[in-house]
Amino acid sequence: MVKNYFALYALTLELKSLFEGGYVFESFSQEKNELRIALISNDKRRFTLSATANAARLALHFSEDAARRTRNTASLFRTADDKQIRSVRISDGERVIYFELEDNLSLAFQLFSADTNFFLLQNGVVLDAFKDSTAYVGKEFNEKNRQSILLTLESLATDFNRFAAALAPFSETDLAKHLPKVLLGFDAYLSREALQRAKTFHQTTALENLYEAVQEIFYELLSPEPKVYYAENTVWFSIVADTHTAFERVETFDSINGAMKTYAHRAHQLERFGKELIALKKSTAKLAAKTAEQLRTLKEQSAVNRAEKYEQFGQLLLLNLSRLQRGIASIDLENVFAENAVETIALDVKKTPQENAQMYFEKAKKSRQNTLVARKRLSELETWLLEQQRLASELETVERPKDLKAWRENNLEWLKKFSLVSKEEAEKERLFRRFQIAEHSELWVGKNAKNNDLLTFKYAKPNELWFHARGVSGSHCVLKTSRKPSKDDVLRAAQIAAYYSSARSSEYVPVICAEKKFVRKPKGAPPGSVTVEREEVVIVKPQLNGDDAS
Repeated sequence: MVKNYFALYALTLELKSLFEGGYVFESFSQEKNELRIALISNDKRRFTLSATANAARLALHFSEDAARRTRNTASLFRTADDKQIRSVRISDGERVIYFELEDNLSLAFQLFSADTNFFLLQNGVVLDAFKDSTAYVGKEFNEKNRQSILLTLESLATDFNRFAAALAPFSETDLAKHLPKVLLGFDAYLSREALQRAKTFHQTTALENLYEAVQEIFYELLSPEPKVYYAENTVWFSIVADTHTAFERVETFDSINGAMKTYAHRAHQLERFGKELIALKKSTAKLAAKTAEQLRTLKEQSAVNRAEKYEQFGQLLLLNLSRLQRGIASIDLENVFAENAVETIALDVKKTPQENAQMYFEKAKKSRQNTLVARKRLSELETWLLEQQRLASELETVERPKDLKAWRENNLEWLKKFSLVSKEEAEKERLFRRFQIAEHSELWVGKNAKNNDLLTFKYAKPNELWFHARGVSGSHCVLKTSRKPSKDDVLRAAQIAAYYSSARSSEYVPVICAEKKFVRKPKGAPPGSVTVEREEVVIVKPQLNGDDAS
């Protein structure tokens, strides 16, 4: 529902209250399919608006103080830089959000399922487009539907006769398919919700039940309560109560933006989880197939008793020294160790007959040694193949990120042995808890006092943020990120730091936040003890999200 008109309508109200009268600072992209716009709010705070043009992770949300990278970033929509935001509005009939700027400029965010794009306009004409710019530049930006979604839905949701007339052409079995076409602003998700709620009402007719359900949902859309729902390997966003989909847990938010931001992060986690799972399945299957082939080849080689044959050749040469001459390349000799057998024995032309015989005795000795090594290698490969097959089998049961995390932790030594993870990566996973708190940010958490010292003074870089619950014992936490942490990143990291402290059961916990370079270890202090300079304190609730628990 993240692209639903009413969700975007509510988001627009939040954008309007914060950014009307503010400024566009700059627009840029540093990730594929993502536009970022640095904004100055009307109360002089700096924000970054993130707009994702990927259908799998369709999202529009803003964060406070998310800085631009210094490398691998491209400036966009430069004409809009430093322009004041005169108004923020959403189209009456389309899922298009406009930032109206000075000089008759506009930023248009077209949030369609399959045709999401972002435009810079002047007097309604496209100056630039985020995707396929050449196809749009110089053309008028036109909305296909000008019928008011809100007013049209209101007229149907508050007038039963009008509602009944609109649905009259359709049979009861066709309602699920046609409801989104009749009820503007209703998507497939809301249609399923309405049909499910209709089953719980007890009016005279099924149509009256459906009308009551639609009316109830309409008023919920006008007074949204944003939530993010979680179920197995999926996550979804809604601004109405979901009664038609089974879920494991639900997270409630005070703002549409907060919910959309969390949804975008969780959707990215699941997307990354899916890619990682597929890659691991492929690597493990390939590894098992390679080991099975090595095992087959080694078994075939081990089946041939070369040592016995070399020993016989040496004996036969000693028995026939009188027939041998230096310089011949081979000789045919009767094998007295086998009936009616003649052996062709290759000789070294540079060696004497006695030296050739000794050569075969040495080959026999080496072959026996190789056989012992091969048997040991055979046993090792058999063990490896069983473990690789077990890993592949267990991967088939992994359904969610926390399952994969547990699988990696439980099999870390085997994964390292098979080079499915690097030694460095395995060491980090073994030493510290790790939490992906944003798309580009990971929090490392110490497990004990000595481990805390290791994290802080070996693995933390000087400018990385360090966290610890204030005045109580707890884990050292270090925020690893490829960009300047946002305030949301800091709050999320502080919540986890509070959770991994002796104050976990408190309602609120003060958490120290400082750059690691200001964290020092006093001489002679016990493991885990530090002093902190230039600290800031964040007050948070100790908590982990469901998929973070470990």
